[in-house]
Amino acid sequence: MKKLLVFALLVVLMVPVFAGGASESASASTADKTKVTFTVAGNPYRFFHLTSAGCGGDDNIVLANVYDNLLCLENDGSLSNALAESYDLSADGTIYTFHLRKGVKFTNGREMTAEDVKFSLDKGSQGPLGGPLLINYKECRIVDPYTVEVELSAPYAAFPYCVASRVGGVACKSYWEEVGDEGYQNAPVGTGPYKLTAYAANDYITLEANEEHWRGAPAVKTIQIELVADPNTMILGLQNGDYDVMGNPSIEMVTRFEKDPKINTSVASSTGRITLYLNARNGITSDINFRKAVQAAIDKEEVNIAVNNGAATLIDVDLCPMYTGHPTSGLHIVTKDVEKAKQYLAASGYKNEEFGILVQAGTNYETAAKVIQAQLMAVGINCKVDAVDNTTLRSRDGSRDFDGYLCDNLSSIPDADAIAGFFKPTRFAESVSYPRAPEIYALSQKGCSAQGDARLPYYTEICNIITDEAYMVPLYNGITTIAYNADLGGVGAHCLNYYLFRYWYWK
Repeated sequence: MKKLLVFALLVVLMVPVFAGGASESASASTADKTKVTFTVAGNPYRFFHLTSAGCGGDDNIVLANVYDNLLCLENDGSLSNALAESYDLSADGTIYTFHLRKGVKFTNGREMTAEDVKFSLDKGSQGPLGGPLLINYKECRIVDPYTVEVELSAPYAAFPYCVASRVGGVACKSYWEEVGDEGYQNAPVGTGPYKLTAYAANDYITLEANEEHWRGAPAVKTIQIELVADPNTMILGLQNGDYDVMGNPSIEMVTRFEKDPKINTSVASSTGRITLYLNARNGITSDINFRKAVQAAIDKEEVNIAVNNGAATLIDVDLCPMYTGHPTSGLHIVTKDVEKAKQYLAASGYKNEEFGILVQAGTNYETAAKVIQAQLMAVGINCKVDAVDNTTLRSRDGSRDFDGYLCDNLSSIPDADAIAGFFKPTRFAESVSYPRAPEIYALSQKGCSAQGDARLPYYTEICNIITDEAYMVPLYNGITTIAYNADLGGVGAHCLNYYLFRYWYWK
């Protein structure tokens, strides 16, 4: 969307203020302590998540505050009750019964009921995000105005995270019937703590507090989101008071900000795993001894220090520690061992062929790849960093056109089932898939169908197969960061890199 969306007379009155720029609006927020000016590099522009266009990660900055879900994904990856006061699960794991809060109002004044929940989940399941984010969803049945039953086609232990994802935001059915998808996108209505009042593409977004929110009125009455592409502008703006909060500063900037008493920072683990994936079907990496040589040669902490100043959590398997279903014992773990790496290399058929690490150019992952390059060359592997643009990266990933591929595999659903993504039979043609993919996928199906600790043996076995076959080298848990005015409280980095403004307040 490249046009200015106008929301009622309020927007017209606000336009002259915005014309003055970020500095002018920021000074107002600091003076009255009711406003926060927040700068981010992303570009949220899809404000209705249930259209055929879907929505992306940046859109969560707005969606997570305009809409409420049945359950809420908190900063640390835990779930809390939201529009659902509680829920029950049937003995066979296929029916979730959600008990809704009474008296919750949309920002248009209409009451939220089971009709709205059913409408939202049914419509979301039919859109582009339904498959990956409402897994095994079959139907939603209304029991009474404040109770719904959600039936799954098969048990899925992580389903509570599905309804907490961006596709699970509850929209107003009667309002949608009046305005349709386009009208809802232009003037979204949710039950969330904030409502969207103004938007200019690639420039700013204004959110105003929902004074009737069921949790109580937010402390900060206006969130002014300034969309700024240049990190230096963001940094200077935070330092001189033009901005109150900066989203996702680099870890180097976090270190610098920590020396400034006027700025606080927060660093948290994300739901992403930074992992080196190896092509086990073609080329030199089809040799398991070569893959094991790569696996044993890498010093993860050295990579972590180079990229994150050591701030990230190292991982031994391609799962984040916060994920539900993460194995707790019995894992096969490989640590750096140069002598073993050389032994594996000698036992392989390696003849000094070039081993390329595919990575997106200009990212921290390119830095990580260069550190790994030096480590592999030290054991005798002729390694090069193959840094490419994002379009080329996606194309080559899809066709498995690489020896090694270093990336952040972010999961919107923080559950161990995320590991199954690389092993779905439909993801890659058999000729380029992992040799033991069918076995791993079958285990993952058992793991996501079980509940509680009964899941752990399946995911432990999956992780051990992956490690023993050296299909990948997990490096570290991704991180999210935020920097903010020291007079603000309640600000924290979120595991999915969005922001829960309802917690923010001026001290």
